[in-house]
Amino acid sequence: MSKSQFQTLFAYHWHTTRQLMERATRLSVADYTENPGYGHGSIHDLLFHLLRSAMNWRQTLESGRQPASPTIENFPDLEAIKAGFAGEQADWEGYLEGLSEAEIDEAMELTNRRGETFLTPRWRVLQHLVLHGMQHHSELAQLLTARGQSPGNIDFIFYQ
Repeated sequence: MSKSQFQTLFAYHWHTTRQLMERATRLSVADYTENPGYGHGSIHDLLFHLLRSAMNWRQTLESGRQPASPTIENFPDLEAIKAGFAGEQADWEGYLEGLSEAEIDEAMELTNRRGETFLTPRWRVLQHLVLHGMQHHSELAQLLTARGQSPGNIDFIFYQ
């Protein structure tokens, strides 16, 4: 996959995340923080999971080492989550812009928190993030819809 394709997929990812967060602003605090009893928890917990994953993977790609994860206490409410996503989007856009086509296909050595090292092509991590986001966007859409705040059609084909 080319650099421009990944840039488009990530732009779609950020757009959809913002769309879901906008719908979440219409919820009561109780609905926003209610744990449905499955998955990653509440809408807030799920948004934090998406944000933490984006942060961790970007930092891992930049440094080759998995960083310490941010904690949910640093993102106590939807406004903090929205600010975190805005910053992360800017960081990802800069990261993707700086990659060459060759670097996207290049295998890189990554080290996890246990000190284990593995090789993987950079494109696999980028693709993982897009697909991971799709899974959790669907879960968020279902939770929001159940609370009367359907985000509408979030399929990629309708983006732009």
